Amino acid sequence: CFSCLPPYVAYLASMERENYAYFFQALNGGNVPLRVETIGNDDIIRWAYNVALTRHQVVIPAVEKKMAPLADMINHGTYPNVDITYDGEGNCVVTSIRDIPADSQLTISLGDASNPSPLFATYGFLDDDCPGVFCKALDHQQEMQELGYDFTELLFGTETGEIGSRVWNLFLYKLLKDNNDPNAQALLTAVQNKDSA
Repeated sequence: CFSCLPPYVAYLASMERENYAYFFQALNGGNVPLRVETIGNDDIIRWAYNVALTRHQVVIPAVEKKMAPLADMINHGTYPNVDITYDGEGNCVVTSIRDIPADSQLTISLGDASNPSPLFATYGFLDDDCPGVFCKALDHQQEMQELGYDFTELLFGTETGEIGSRVWNLFLYKLLKDNNDPNAQALLTAVQNKDSA
């Protein structure tokens, strides 16, 4: 079924399936004190996994995962207005990070909105507030490395449809390289020297 998905989303979905398998193995290995009837109930196990996956907050610097009633109901926002922390006694503290108008929802960041695939794979939604999204050129990773690019630099504008210059450079470089065109080396040199002429 993964072949029906775009490559990056398929990769993320397969990673989730693998994580679920580890979760299931840990439960069946006796690592969690649960009754056999509970562990044997697929619906309960799937529910528990999804709750743990989608409702936790990552606590920095310890990189612990914690769950707090009500705080787990705060929605995602591209421009969050609250921060979730935990004090020394383990109490959850929700603090505004900017002025919040009356009747506005509280929001946190669940991930980089310019890379919507992990948000979709983990939480089941796409963020429509982001001005740009990553180009998922997974099959061009070698060329990206040669050009010195990262996925975060390859953007499409969501409002204007603009294609970032690095996306153009990447696909042009791949095309030239695949056709043994000598201009591939010239483009590579220009990108490495930051020469846009």
